[in-house]
Amino acid sequence: MNSIARWCAAMAVGCTAAINPHVSKAEGFTGADFAGWEVASQDSYIQTSVTMAGVVLTQVKPERSSCIDDWYFGDAQKDARNAHIRKAIAQYGDYHPSGTILAILLEACGAIN
Repeated sequence: MNSIARWCAAMAVGCTAAINPHVSKAEGFTGADFAGWEVASQDSYIQTSVTMAGVVLTQVKPERSSCIDDWYFGDAQKDARNAHIRKAIAQYGDYHPSGTILAILLEACGAIN
């Protein structure tokens, strides 16, 4: 397969992926939707969200990012943290799960400003 054909195939795959609806699209995605996922998928979403919050904070407030790392990963309580976060997301099922996760991180580590 030559490079032009590969490029065309890659573009077709990329365009298809870009225009197909995704499970976690922002409009209308709520904690109730999240609650319908398998626990492994929920845990992955939570860990990705917490990790990304820590990464963003390393650029804005490096001293605050270590709090998130310590709180979520530090004391080998990640499973308990995930269960707590899942429960909160279910409790606030009308809200986007990322907002609930952010509220929990702010409660655990304080304001980020």
